[in-house]
Amino acid sequence: MKTEIFNSNLENVKPAISKMILSKPFAPSESTVISIRHSDFKNNLGVLLIRNDKGQSAQFSWQQNLVSTHLEKGYFKEVMNDLGVTVHYNENSITVINGGAQQFLTAELKI
Repeated sequence: MKTEIFNSNLENVKPAISKMILSKPFAPSESTVISIRHSDFKNNLGVLLIRNDKGQSAQFSWQQNLVSTHLEKGYFKEVMNDLGVTVHYNENSITVINGGAQQFLTAELKI
């Protein structure tokens, strides 16, 4: 039996930088605005993770808007969402809108 060895170059892989950007209780349909720097999203590697205190979560990945003449413009694309939250990106801020249930939310930005 021939065994193949896979040699990956893990030295060049940068670990994700994680930054807690939100931790607060939300009433149903309440929203909050979080200031961020658009320079954090110059590529498609940004991920926004939102969790509640019951173990449910939502994940949004950063997508550049290549149609625009400004490459730094983009949006957060929903990957999964067990929380019913909505996320909007507007220049240097993210607006998080809670769904119809009262819950305590934390948000973490991984870049």
